[in-house]
Amino acid sequence: MNESSLRELGMDLFEERQFERALAVFAEAVRRVPADHRSRMLASRCLAELGERERAVTAYHACAEGLLRRDYLLSAMAACKLALELSPNERRLKETLARVHSRAARKAAGRASVPPPLPPEHLYDGKVETDLMGLVGEELSNRAIEVLAAPDTGGNADPQGRPPLPLFADLDRDAFIDLVGRMVWRTVKAEEVISREGEPDDHLHVLVAGKAEVTRRTDGEDRTLGFLGGGSIFGELALLTGAAPTATVTAVSDSEVFEIRREHLNAVAKSHPAVPQLLADFAQQRMMRNLMANSPLFQQLPESERGALFQRFTFRALQAGEKVLVEGEHSPGLFLVLAGELVVQKEDPAGGVVTLGVLREGEVAGEISLLTGLRATATVTVPRKTAAAWLERNAFHQLVKAVPNIRTYLEQLSDRRLKQIGEALRPLEIIDADDMMLEPETGAA
Repeated sequence: MNESSLRELGMDLFEERQFERALAVFAEAVRRVPADHRSRMLASRCLAELGERERAVTAYHACAEGLLRRDYLLSAMAACKLALELSPNERRLKETLARVHSRAARKAAGRASVPPPLPPEHLYDGKVETDLMGLVGEELSNRAIEVLAAPDTGGNADPQGRPPLPLFADLDRDAFIDLVGRMVWRTVKAEEVISREGEPDDHLHVLVAGKAEVTRRTDGEDRTLGFLGGGSIFGELALLTGAAPTATVTAVSDSEVFEIRREHLNAVAKSHPAVPQLLADFAQQRMMRNLMANSPLFQQLPESERGALFQRFTFRALQAGEKVLVEGEHSPGLFLVLAGELVVQKEDPAGGVVTLGVLREGEVAGEISLLTGLRATATVTVPRKTAAAWLERNAFHQLVKAVPNIRTYLEQLSDRRLKQIGEALRPLEIIDADDMMLEPETGAA
């Protein structure tokens, strides 16, 4: 039976809560392949379930050190996290986390080089000749810990490389260790939804291992936007603003996820006040990259100039029910949707209100009034918490004067929207069904 088959058998036994038999299978997998740290971590969980807390911590620690040696930093953090749940004050775990942090931030200014690992408290060489799957009870536990606590001597991190560890490496060491101890680690089954579009969520998610699909509901159908792999971070804007996610993330395969909740950040911030601003800066940088890649407004400029455009805007957290534009009043500025949505509506002379469209990420509102100097032609409301970038009137006029391409794009957008308003308000008896279909970039302001 090969390594993957042993692991699958062990996972079946674990699901059936046959923890002793699962321990034997996972430990045997590690005996055969010391670099099989997934089996080593699962064996550690079995030890914890069997009440062998100290041995579980030792096995988790060996797992974390092996993963760190191979530059699997998020998985090393996960092993430390699970061990800290069993022994919150364990010195060796926090020292390993400090080494993870130093490894991730090694090239940052002022960071120390990665310190060497501590010598093990107990010397295990892992050289057990017996097939562990035939053992039970104390004999199994004794032999298993010899295998699980033995170091993985293979693999060696590239001393010149710097593994990507966004956000975490920006924290100082003590804040990093504090946060790892508080955040949640969980497993997610294939086809399980991690984060759902439109539903309130105050979690930032980090995909430790596995794969997930990102979809959005459009015209009654779920459309795939892309796929995420290990190391991906999502949900930071929802965590900061309370805006509901604008896409659904679903596990494609069995996956492992870190969850950082607002309560975790609040607790860490009591001792490390810089953490909320670091998260805000991180989210802003990610928003900037997404906008520069996807927003039609930014497509009018060469890539080298898009960052400067983003810096002109200020961040606005819009609350449900708020009106950012009011029909018949001058627009206070240009709104650019970052996350969430805005609904464009206009009073119908025949009575009632006509919904002209919904604006989502990368789309703008307020340009018609700003360009013409006239009062807004429609009301723009916030149906749910939404994050937006905002450019006040004077800054807008400075922008369109300095960047003719932006003015041309907004004028063309304004013309299309005015045309759609006229069509939407035509007498109903002459409206054909096809005329009611709006193109993806709709709305007016």
